[in-house]
Amino acid sequence: MKKSGAALIFCLLAGCATYDLDLMPRGAGPMAHGTAKQFDKSVTINLEGETYTGRYAFVQGGSFTFGNAFAGGQTATGSAYSVSASGNGNILAHAADGHNLRCIFTASGWTQSGTGICLTDNNQQYDLQISR
Repeated sequence: MKKSGAALIFCLLAGCATYDLDLMPRGAGPMAHGTAKQFDKSVTINLEGETYTGRYAFVQGGSFTFGNAFAGGQTATGSAYSVSASGNGNILAHAADGHNLRCIFTASGWTQSGTGICLTDNNQQYDLQISR
């Protein structure tokens, strides 16, 4: 019980989000779907009857800033807080039969969503949407 409680607290503090992945082929064909887990960076995508598993990497860059100022009489004070808001990442996944899937994406930590492109090892391209 203590281990599961500690895991729950860790998830709440570190983030255990699951993201939905939707892949639309650039040509004819059905959409593919999958999930990415923030906790262990694992990815599972079901594409054309195959299940691809792998991991993703995400590097945040950019930022947004909150600021405030107070002025009274002859003095003024201010403060600001900057938080990384967006970044780039990739997905590397493989199927049991040896086929590979590679994706690159840009995502926002603020909106918890992103877009990108995926490529199979037989050169099929897919548009990628990431949502939570």
